[in-house]
Amino acid sequence: MVKYNHKTIEKKWQGFWDKNKVFEVKEDNTKKKFYGLIEFPYPSGDGLHTGHLRSNTAMDIICRQRRMAGYNVLYPIGFDAFGLPAENYAIKVGVKPQISIAKNIKTFTKQLKESGFSFDWSRVFSTTDPEYYKWTQWIFVQLFKQGLAYKKKENINWCISCKIGLANEEVVNGACERCGGEVVMKEKEQWLLKITKYADRLIDDLDKVDYLERIKTQQINWIGKSVGAEVRFKITTPARSADLATPPSKGGDYLPVFTT
Repeated sequence: MVKYNHKTIEKKWQGFWDKNKVFEVKEDNTKKKFYGLIEFPYPSGDGLHTGHLRSNTAMDIICRQRRMAGYNVLYPIGFDAFGLPAENYAIKVGVKPQISIAKNIKTFTKQLKESGFSFDWSRVFSTTDPEYYKWTQWIFVQLFKQGLAYKKKENINWCISCKIGLANEEVVNGACERCGGEVVMKEKEQWLLKITKYADRLIDDLDKVDYLERIKTQQINWIGKSVGAEVRFKITTPARSADLATPPSKGGDYLPVFTT
C-alpha cells in the first residue's frame, strides 16, 4: 500500500477548492438553505490553537454533510479583531494594533486554509473593517434610542493582567480563563444592555429551538431570571456615644434584601 502523503494530497485538493470556488455560495432558490457559524477567532496571538481546530472541525463536518444532502450551505469566516486582547498583544510585541492584527490575520488565514475547512472565503471580513463596524455602531444607536443601552457603575470581574472585564463564565477558580491571571472585583462605569427586559421571552422561546438540554440550561442560567421577594429591613442606630464616629439614624434608613 502506498503511504499517504498528506502534504502532496492536501495541497492538491485545497488548490482545487480555491481555483474552482467549491465552497463559495451562489443564490439557488431550488435548494434548502443551511447557515453554519462558528465563533470568529481573535487575531490576538501568533497563531491558531487546538481549540480553534476543535470547534471549526465539528461545524465543518456538519456543513459538509448538509452539502452532500443537497443543501445550499453558507459557512462564513471572519476575525474578531476589536478589543483589549488585540491591543494588549500589540503592546506586548511593541507595534501598533493595525500592524499586529494584519500580520496575525495573514497567519490565521494560511493556517485555516491549510487545515482544509470549507469556508466561503469570498465573504471573509474583520470586525475592524469600517464597512462592518458602521453597522454595529448603527445597531447600538438604535438600542440607545429605545432606552435599551445605558451607562452605569457596576462591580465586574477584572483581570489584572489582561486589563479587561470578564463574564462569570470566563473566570475559573478565581483566575482568568484566558491568561490564568488573578481576577478581582472592580467598580467600572460601563455601557449595559437591558437583556433582563426580555428574560421571559428568551426563556420561553427556548422551546422553539432544537438545542441540547444542557445548552438550554446554560442559557437559562445565563439569563439569570430569579423569582422572589424584596424585604426592606428598617435600620436603627443606638444613641450616639462620645466614642462613636457614626451619627444616629433618623429612622428613615432601610436595608433592602432580595430573597428567592
